[in-house]
Amino acid sequence: MNTSGKQGTTHLLHRLGRALLCLALAAPALASAAGTLDKARESGKLTFGYRVDTRPFAYNDEGGKPAGFSVALCQGVAETMKTELKLPALTVDFVPVSAAERFDALSQGKVDLLCETATPTMERRASFDFSLPIFFSGVGAVLRADTPARMRDALADRPEVSAPVWRGAPAAFLANVVFAVVGGSTIEQSLLDAMSARRIQVSVTRVPDYATGLQMVRDGRAAALFGDRPVLVEAAKRAPSAGDLIVIQRNFTREPLSLAMRRGDDAFRLVVNRSLSKSYLSKEFAPLYTGHFGPPDTGTIEFYQAIALPE
Repeated sequence: MNTSGKQGTTHLLHRLGRALLCLALAAPALASAAGTLDKARESGKLTFGYRVDTRPFAYNDEGGKPAGFSVALCQGVAETMKTELKLPALTVDFVPVSAAERFDALSQGKVDLLCETATPTMERRASFDFSLPIFFSGVGAVLRADTPARMRDALADRPEVSAPVWRGAPAAFLANVVFAVVGGSTIEQSLLDAMSARRIQVSVTRVPDYATGLQMVRDGRAAALFGDRPVLVEAAKRAPSAGDLIVIQRNFTREPLSLAMRRGDDAFRLVVNRSLSKSYLSKEFAPLYTGHFGPPDTGTIEFYQAIALPE
């Protein structure tokens, strides 16, 4: 074989090797493309993950059963699958997951869908897929009602007459100020970025759940807990003593929340989005929303109708 022939063969083998490598890397995604639907057909069961501490999105009701806005939407997904797969006996197990471990549970196949408040960041999209938005939320902060006015004004972005504390030097704050955030969320980095932009140096402590963070605020071990504002508002309402906690009238970020699923599960994602779209356009959606967040205004209804996908 001449030199050019050998080079051509080598080049062909190199391309073939690359193609086989690509196929090997793509195999898990290809296998999972219809994985959840196949699992449902074979086992007659789905497993949904939910957080127990994110009321009004997901929590346990007085009977210990999963409840909340995102849980109700996931129950709608299950009903859609029963119809489309012709599996009327399909059952759904709701499994509690923590903020820190929820995505591990999803990637390891312990749950098929995360029915809680997940922000679809670019980093997460590299490993997971997300549904249509289920809510447009923001990061808020809850404080003790007796928090000094200077701290409240700083967090609310209300500068003092004498000095703009929020945008001032680090010395404007007392030493050793601690803010709490729920670990495994996007809130921690958002908080650090916001503090850094305003030249405020604080300590950020990760907590495993909202209940732990709220207790730290009540005990004075944290000046504030940052989290999804609707969750904080609900928590403040249900505090042991009325008026113990206050939620700052401000969103530190604005971000969509979605249901998360394994990457490449296109058939399942289509079912999820079809179910959400039908829910958003149905007459039952406004009462569902009202039951968890209060009556929606015209803009809210228009938002959901705009993101619903037509058939």
